[in-house]
Amino acid sequence: MKARKMTKLASALLLLACGLPLPVLSLAADGGVPVASAAPVAAGQAATPQQPVTFEEYLRLVARNQPSLAADRLETGLARADTRKASAFPNPTASAYGKPGEHGVGIEQPIPIFGQRGARIENAKKGEITAAAHVDVAVNNALNEAAQAFNELLVAQKRVEVWQDAQQSLDKAAYIVRGQIDAGARSRYDGSRLTLQLAQMGMQLAKAKAALRAASTRAAQLAAIPTWNARAEGSVQTLEQTLPSFDTLWNQASTRLPGLRSAQAELDQARHKIELEKRNALPTPSIGVTRVKSRPDGNYTQWGVSMEIPLFDRNQGAIDRAKMEAEQAELRLQAANQTAQSDLYGALQQLELKRDTVHAYEKQGLAQIDPLKQMANDAYRLGQGGILELIDALTSITEHRLEYLELVKDYLDAEWQVRLATGNVPLSDY
Repeated sequence: MKARKMTKLASALLLLACGLPLPVLSLAADGGVPVASAAPVAAGQAATPQQPVTFEEYLRLVARNQPSLAADRLETGLARADTRKASAFPNPTASAYGKPGEHGVGIEQPIPIFGQRGARIENAKKGEITAAAHVDVAVNNALNEAAQAFNELLVAQKRVEVWQDAQQSLDKAAYIVRGQIDAGARSRYDGSRLTLQLAQMGMQLAKAKAALRAASTRAAQLAAIPTWNARAEGSVQTLEQTLPSFDTLWNQASTRLPGLRSAQAELDQARHKIELEKRNALPTPSIGVTRVKSRPDGNYTQWGVSMEIPLFDRNQGAIDRAKMEAEQAELRLQAANQTAQSDLYGALQQLELKRDTVHAYEKQGLAQIDPLKQMANDAYRLGQGGILELIDALTSITEHRLEYLELVKDYLDAEWQVRLATGNVPLSDY
């Protein structure tokens, strides 16, 4: 046993001398010799989902795992630290002096009796509200990017399915073509042409899979799970729904949009800063007490009050600056309101257009796909069409299905933009 321990120690020293990394060690169950861990888990690594995730589940993953959002959330902690700093009383000042026949020690304490401390605390608390609103804006922006990535992943999965179905349809057509060639009804040209089409179909399927891999990698990156093979769960079927009016949606959006709440919080804090600077313009008196020991006069206590005289500097520059900052914040709030209204109106218009386009395509285009496929196979089997007509029909079906997916992708993005523009993102749930 002792020899085995020495062997492991010697191996470790050899690895270290060669500049190689040492294995991660963990104690054995019996408390004996440490054994190498088979698969150490990286610190802070989020759990990898084993099943496809829904839209809401994916948004929660992004909001919970992104390190940048975790850093943004610390802004509220910084604001709370500012509140604690503002609530602290000023420190006293100790002094001592000495001269022949007399010496003394004293202490002086500033007393903010004109509300300076209370104004600083109130301003800092408004800063906490502003910081929380900034965090919501950051989460909102991250979720917007995540939603688009999820929609792209979902549609990329459907594109692969379309190309796989197209390949299966072409394989079935190849069975018919080979049967016609074996029966002498068709030339070998049909077989060669179909083989070329199958090769091209395989290339298109490979491209679709590569695009799916890229979309999956992007989704995993946003969720801060680099090794996750992200899969999306959802439907590309659109629903018939009546959209609320702009006024109804704006009444909801005006009170819950993170951008508007952030701009309003900044305005409130800027306005209160004017009052804070006015309070800071008032002098802060200091009360001092000194204990004196004097040979001729004996021991005695000396009291005093000192206060700055606001003769030349009345803090007017800081007050004027606070007023300008408040005007800037008010204009930014107005701009944010106008932008939010424009975004909502545009998103609502786009959603209506995308919805109508998708529904029209479903009724006029998709309904003809299965009959067209059957007619193309029957026409070739009965000698009423050539190989080019058969390939053209199958290719056209695939193109129509892919076009439909692009329309659905646009619809899903437009639907999310309306949700985003109305503030219908429960940030507290994420």
